[in-house]
Amino acid sequence: MFNKKMPWLMPTLVASAVALSLAACGSDNDTKSETTTPPVVIPEPGPSFPEGAIMVEAGDNLTISIQEALINAQSGDVIVLPKGNFKIQSTLLFDGDVDGDGTFAKNVTIMGYGKDETILDFSEANSGDGIFVQNAINIIIQDLSVNEAKNNGIKLKNTNGIILRRLATVWDGVLDQDNGAYGLYPVECENILIEDTYVRGSADAGIYVGQSQYIVVRRNIAKENVAGIEIENSKYADVYDNEAMGNTGGILVFDLPINNHRYGSSVRIFNNKVYDNNTLNFANASSNPAGVHIVPPGTGIIVLSTDDVEIFNNEITNHDTVGLTISSFFIAEPDISSFVGNYGQPGQAIADGWRPTPRNIHIHDNVITDYGKKPKGYIIEDIIKAYFLTHGAMPGILYDGLGEMLSNNGTAAYLGLQELPFADDGSDNVCIQNNGEVSVGRLFANSNTDMNIPDTLYQNPQTDLLSCSQVSLPVHTVTFGEEIFGCGVDDATEGCDGGTLIGGGGTIGEGEGGLVGDGDVSLCVAEGNNVNWDALLKANCPKLSDYNLFADMKNPTTAPNSGGLPYDLNTPLFTDHATKYRFVYVPQGTKADYSVNESFDFPVGTVISKTFALPQNTNNRGFENEDLVETRLLIHRATGWSALPYVWKADKSDAVIAKAGAIQGKTITHKGEELGFDYVVPSMNQCKQCHQFKADEQSNAVFVPIGPKARHLNRDYAYADGTMNQLSKWQAAGILQGLPALTEVDSVPQYQDGDEANVASLTDSQLMDTAKGYLDINCAHCHRPEGNASNTGLKLEYWRAYDEDAGFSHGTCKSPVAYGGGSLGYDIVPGNAAESILHFRMESNEPGDRMPEIGRSLSHAEGVKLISEWIKRLPAASCS
Repeated sequence: MFNKKMPWLMPTLVASAVALSLAACGSDNDTKSETTTPPVVIPEPGPSFPEGAIMVEAGDNLTISIQEALINAQSGDVIVLPKGNFKIQSTLLFDGDVDGDGTFAKNVTIMGYGKDETILDFSEANSGDGIFVQNAINIIIQDLSVNEAKNNGIKLKNTNGIILRRLATVWDGVLDQDNGAYGLYPVECENILIEDTYVRGSADAGIYVGQSQYIVVRRNIAKENVAGIEIENSKYADVYDNEAMGNTGGILVFDLPINNHRYGSSVRIFNNKVYDNNTLNFANASSNPAGVHIVPPGTGIIVLSTDDVEIFNNEITNHDTVGLTISSFFIAEPDISSFVGNYGQPGQAIADGWRPTPRNIHIHDNVITDYGKKPKGYIIEDIIKAYFLTHGAMPGILYDGLGEMLSNNGTAAYLGLQELPFADDGSDNVCIQNNGEVSVGRLFANSNTDMNIPDTLYQNPQTDLLSCSQVSLPVHTVTFGEEIFGCGVDDATEGCDGGTLIGGGGTIGEGEGGLVGDGDVSLCVAEGNNVNWDALLKANCPKLSDYNLFADMKNPTTAPNSGGLPYDLNTPLFTDHATKYRFVYVPQGTKADYSVNESFDFPVGTVISKTFALPQNTNNRGFENEDLVETRLLIHRATGWSALPYVWKADKSDAVIAKAGAIQGKTITHKGEELGFDYVVPSMNQCKQCHQFKADEQSNAVFVPIGPKARHLNRDYAYADGTMNQLSKWQAAGILQGLPALTEVDSVPQYQDGDEANVASLTDSQLMDTAKGYLDINCAHCHRPEGNASNTGLKLEYWRAYDEDAGFSHGTCKSPVAYGGGSLGYDIVPGNAAESILHFRMESNEPGDRMPEIGRSLSHAEGVKLISEWIKRLPAASCS
């Protein structure tokens, strides 16, 4: 009664019904015939699609065709990708709020002909993710395969209502640390259903759900990944009827100190088959205390630091190390002084609400066999030795007990870790019961007072050790439009009584807005000497010249119409050594409102134009010596900001709209070195990735400009009528109001190519400001609580004081959330750039490693040198 089945989602039912009806049709004459009639063979029907589905056709420009379909998609659209095996050149990005108005498209389906019929091969792609979806309501992705993605197979962010069905993500061949990280990867999402998928070869987790809520993961096969299925920092999840085999660890439930208010609890793992998870760990090894590289090969299920977990009715068999383990984070970070220093200081994870000790864990009615015959794993080497010395075997279920011991004896509270003693009524206890003949171990007893001397308690079979019971957790459900999915709700899974349900509509955006299609293109006619304001507000024009922004539309580097003003930034965002020509246009009679820290609040009608031109030689810039590549427009329409990329024709007569972006092979000379690379013009959706701003968890993400902030504009500019401070000029021109005295306005230190020669001579204070300014313009639009990388916990805004939390927000001794940076364990290791992930990713040009992820193909050596010197001179800190 909860589900309204869509006909194109169930093609096999048609075949079944036809077959049954034919079988029931016998002859009226029961006399046996002498002639044997050949059986009628009913061909298996292919998928059926709804009327009006957008059928993307195969062709030489398939990547562009898919991108355009995703950009143009409206609520209710079904986009069908063609049958075949195709090389895809870049990330396929769907943004449900491409017009930036904060209201999301909904009920969009992206589908193929089947996971063995529509295969998208990203092995030659120039970007990290295969498919990336953000800012949507009720999105379905089904019946296709994503192979060989550089980073993640299918990623979703800030989306409410997700169905991932009958998909595959595959890294074929030898299991390797250079495989992509995650197969299926929803993060910061709500109402997620993942069913009937196949994931193989992920160097992190095949199915990973992070920092999300209302989750159902069922009937999937996770094979030969580091972690088969991982629920991390998430709430209200049911994981059932899956098979996890051949991984390093079968199923993981982790809660990590990520410092962004998103922590996990209430997870049920049941009715799964977890077996043969003995693959050697092939994740990038690092010093990160809780990356998946710590997972011991031969582990069935791991619970790390998570509260309220129920694990029951699973078959867990043939694991070299341990069938099931429950651990506090102290096992991952056993040095208490480092633990307190890394997580217990003001502004760090403990103060943010995270707790290292698992509570209310109920392990019952599982079948756990064949374990501990060849135990291994560097993080538990001492534990293995202790158990074999004292008992000659590893237990099938192991509880570390360390967090409970430190909580109950007051040590954790004394250290400021905010861990209260376990409740007297037993509601916090780890309880293990009715799991057959499995052995049970507890590393530290409550009576222990010395964490350096474990108790290695052991019972085989279990009698009373950890024998207790907890109240069962409720069924967790997913709400998708009018449908509700969950165990015993839309299926008849054995062992689900439908009990008390937890589900929710979620808090992520609702509605839709903006232009339909390209708007009123009849307005796209340039006349006279004024900007075509009507067209800017109401149409995505096919040519840049249609907007009449410049006196000479063949030269977008000078002479703006209608009072447009050129501007520059103290430190520019790096884009493959391109020269950038920036202009701002504000409608007459309107003004932008000044902001201390954010981009100015520009009135509707404002246009920001930025043209990118590549010099043949970076020592000889200027329009005459440069190749015009693209012009990007940010247009503030009534519904919000919209981004339009325009690519210049070969003859430079005009630029044409390229909503799906473009890739052009380019060669330049920089400091005597010839550099060949693919210059990537971002799609409309990719523009939104960087320009997204989500004020808080209750707000919708909106589109905002990046560069026009007071601290970046506070500098002189040589205008045609004389040199003047840019902010003062904007005020005098009548386009800015609320400007305080310039002495009260912050200013990012200028850093241009060539300034790297003077980096070593900067004082520590000057270097701190210059480096923070560089990170602010190049990284902080995403790496901030309101940005698209909010889930990382890295916060790089210029105004944020480095010493407010001993540099933790800036990455000092901070473990990464979703990426290990090769063998590196911390975003920043003071004094050692070579051991810092931030430096590594800035220096890398690999699509799966580089930062920023989009916007460059080349590494900015001058910026890398600045950040390297900054890291070298940061205040000393021990990250080990």
